[in-house]
Amino acid sequence: MPRHWSKYSMFMGERRSKGYTDSKCWLTPNSSSSSLAGRQCQCRSSLEERGCSKHHVWCCRYKGLTQKSFPASPVTSRSRSRVQEDFEMKGIRKDMFGVFHDPDSNVEVKVDRYTLTSASGVEVQVISYGACVSAIVVPDKSGKKDHVTLGFDDMKGYLENAYQGSSVGRCANRIGKGKLMVEGQQYSLTINNNGNHLHGGTRGWDKHVWESHVSEERVVFSRLSSDGEQGYPGAVLVQVKYSLDAAGGLRIDFEAMTTQATPINMTNHCFFNLAGHAAGQGGLLEHLVRVNADRFTPVGQDLIPTGELASVRGTAYDLRSPITFGEALPRAPGNGFDHNFCLQFKHRGELELAACFLHPPTGRGLEVYTTEPGVQIYTGNFLPKEANKMVGRSGTSYTYQGAFCCEPQNFPDAVNQSNFPSAICFPGKPYKHSMMYKFFIQK
Repeated sequence: MPRHWSKYSMFMGERRSKGYTDSKCWLTPNSSSSSLAGRQCQCRSSLEERGCSKHHVWCCRYKGLTQKSFPASPVTSRSRSRVQEDFEMKGIRKDMFGVFHDPDSNVEVKVDRYTLTSASGVEVQVISYGACVSAIVVPDKSGKKDHVTLGFDDMKGYLENAYQGSSVGRCANRIGKGKLMVEGQQYSLTINNNGNHLHGGTRGWDKHVWESHVSEERVVFSRLSSDGEQGYPGAVLVQVKYSLDAAGGLRIDFEAMTTQATPINMTNHCFFNLAGHAAGQGGLLEHLVRVNADRFTPVGQDLIPTGELASVRGTAYDLRSPITFGEALPRAPGNGFDHNFCLQFKHRGELELAACFLHPPTGRGLEVYTTEPGVQIYTGNFLPKEANKMVGRSGTSYTYQGAFCCEPQNFPDAVNQSNFPSAICFPGKPYKHSMMYKFFIQK
């Protein structure tokens, strides 16, 4: 068996031991393997439905996984160039961003970068470290382009500053005391935030290099999270797919399968400032914000939800009508937001508008859509107050409340709150979350 299959084979073995088999499924290694470039999946299933693609990492019918062989396909320099031409034709460019020293394997791992461009002038860069959005460039109402997310010029910045544009998991947000009960079994997760578990733990999914490839017009990142990683039960195969439409809408699709019941709650953690990444707190306070939520989840001193679903009416959390951050933040406890808002959705699983942001001086706007029931609004309260402590792109100093996050997700600590939407993913029932950052210009 080719060495590239080894870790996926372990996953399959665990699946088979639990009775999940399907003779019509294929499991294939990373498309970056030169011995497999150009091969095509023989699966007859729907590509969209089952995660298969021409250059795929894994393919399954959701009942389980088995391995099948492929017809051989020799690789030549000509076939490699055709693949590169495909990338360029689809508006996607690939290059190397840097190198990551993996602490588990003690080897240097290449970090790939992909650049997606749209007809509207929006440009997005994503990297394989943390399946991360490393840059978003958007024109303003006069046509001037600028970065609208915080970011770094090299790997050093991402290693020193967590969650910047990352795909967060296995569970985004906080889990109280790192304790959870799944199917009668108690689990203890790693603790990394004031006695609690935050964003997947001490080495969550944001701190790994993911395998990557281009499929259709999407960049796809994939990894296998082993059983017991950060204390979680079950092995999980996960993909994050990025696509950019002609109008400049960045769609992110999260999909995961597990061998054992386990909580999964994924999101993207971009820090935005539509005034420009260097505009700081002054630029953030000029933003208009509106959140489509009639309730929120109050938290205790440790920022863990109390379990209550409280009405926003008459509180600092009523953002249903447009208001500037400059007006809203002084009303919030601690002069900032780091709270989950319960969206007014009729059906979980449908892509609907969660929040809207506008920076009137530049005309740049952002709509955030999600299929999940909540959205965490965070106004950079834990960014450093001292200048030059967090140095970002082009030597820019990123400081306190210099950017905001809008993180669509399930409710925090949902695994420990019986009245919150379920966060448990079961074998044979894949986890799915789709979200979109849709940019617009208001003249």
